[in-house]
Amino acid sequence: MLPPSLALVAGTLSAATLTTARSLLHDGTQQVLGDSEVADFKCDLPPVLNPSKDGLPPSSDIFSGEEALKLQVKRHSTIVKIPSISYDDNGEPGEDPRWDVFYKLHDTLASLYPSVHSRMERVTVNTFGLVYTVKGSDTSLKPLLLAAHQDVVPVADASTWKYPPFSAHFDGRWLWGRGASDDKNSLTGLFSALESLLSNPEWIPKRTIILALGFDEECSGRRGAGEIGKYLEELYGAGSVALILDEGGMGLELLDNDTLYALPAVMEKGHIDIWLELHVNGGHSSIPFPHTGIGIMAEIVNQIESNPWAPKLIKGSPIYNHFVCQARYSPDAAPNITKLINKGNLEALAEELVTIDRATQYRIQTSQAVDYFIGGVKINAMPESITIGVNHRIAPQDSILAVKANILKQIKPIVKKFGLTVSAFKGEELNPEFAFDEDLGDGVAEPMYEVDYNGTLILSSSQATLVAPVSPTSGPVWDVFSGTIQHSFAFDGGRVVPVGELMTGNTDTRHYINLSPNIYRWTPVRQGGNANAHTVDERVDMYVHLEIASFYYDLIRNFDASDVAPKAGAISEEEL
Repeated sequence: MLPPSLALVAGTLSAATLTTARSLLHDGTQQVLGDSEVADFKCDLPPVLNPSKDGLPPSSDIFSGEEALKLQVKRHSTIVKIPSISYDDNGEPGEDPRWDVFYKLHDTLASLYPSVHSRMERVTVNTFGLVYTVKGSDTSLKPLLLAAHQDVVPVADASTWKYPPFSAHFDGRWLWGRGASDDKNSLTGLFSALESLLSNPEWIPKRTIILALGFDEECSGRRGAGEIGKYLEELYGAGSVALILDEGGMGLELLDNDTLYALPAVMEKGHIDIWLELHVNGGHSSIPFPHTGIGIMAEIVNQIESNPWAPKLIKGSPIYNHFVCQARYSPDAAPNITKLINKGNLEALAEELVTIDRATQYRIQTSQAVDYFIGGVKINAMPESITIGVNHRIAPQDSILAVKANILKQIKPIVKKFGLTVSAFKGEELNPEFAFDEDLGDGVAEPMYEVDYNGTLILSSSQATLVAPVSPTSGPVWDVFSGTIQHSFAFDGGRVVPVGELMTGNTDTRHYINLSPNIYRWTPVRQGGNANAHTVDERVDMYVHLEIASFYYDLIRNFDASDVAPKAGAISEEEL
């Protein structure tokens, strides 16, 4: 028989373990979904913004043609060849020698971009974080912050790649290598745009420009952007930045050959990893329990995966607004979606969207993925300790509290079945109230003899990050951003429609939330212009890469010519 006693030990977490991905700037410009009534979104477009009035060479003179391609291939390949990998188990900078490769990357950047390094002040933060600053002549304007990350994910098996992952092979169109897309694509593009501007000794920016480069984004960014965010907030203050642009978004999507949708992410899903650690009696495998610890954990995995989260579409959310734009400008691209948008039938629309693909489904649904499972040390010994990890990306309608409550709900029948003692989230905050009753459920496999698993299940969490607030898609800052996008990607016979979207993953911007309400996560890549980030044969189309650098060049110029986002107490020309 199984012991009938069940125990739940709960606690409260210190606030220090929760990533503060919440805004302190709720001044009407930045929203949290569901906080207030949302006005009907019409998808009106601000004017196209051409930076030609500044007298600088047009981006087409710098970032098009064979010579420009050769130069960018040389720059990008040199950077991609450096294996600046961040590992989940890295120690601290200065203690773990695996970080030392970043010194080589920093030297390489200095060699490739001499004007950036001669005219911008470079500050290192926590050894390998980089902050470059060029002071603007007009101190009344908030600075522009451009961001990327230096690190790449590890390579599982180099022999499975078409070309060696750090060879940066160029085949005439595609540059292959780990980080070629994520995120050295942005890194090279930003440096190249700034180098083109700063190599002109007569160009002195009006607005301060900051380039922030974390070094452990692939491991949540705690050491890199986490410290850079603190540094910048101490230096400039909360709400001090006009606009933050980092990697991400959904690139550029062409529909009906006449409308190009630019889809920067204006918010990110929340994040929490739930860890379940089971300790049970072991013993010789020749006389096993009916279920080993791995078998018990397998039941938990099956229970979690058999109960996915429900999708929900929120009016005024980024994905809703995206399809409002699509219904207006490309009504025939997806007629059923257009019909449901016009009817306002959000429930039916949500059901339609989850059938499109995983990327669409998980923009309106909390994801859960069992990504980590370890247990057992010997083939003839029952395992005594087993750990699983469940990654969650939290949709706007859900919460960290709800994720924890759901995990406890899902494990309840297994806990009862095997008579486990549960210690849930001790020392953590945002914990649900939950208790297991002592009635054993049906379907318990009961041998004729007594089985005592003596099991303890310990639940904990990591990387808790709140759902990010929504950055505005109207107003002066958005108008400059959108107007630049429309100019940079304009094409004959068509229109460009910038509209906010949602990131299913997380970026370094989680650490910059307090610096600005205007945070946009967007790598301006055309669909099909990159491939296989985080997996075998990662690569980027170098002609698409040239467009990225060209856009950064135009964006910096347009923000420099604009008086939007004055500091507190200053008055912009637009407000006069």
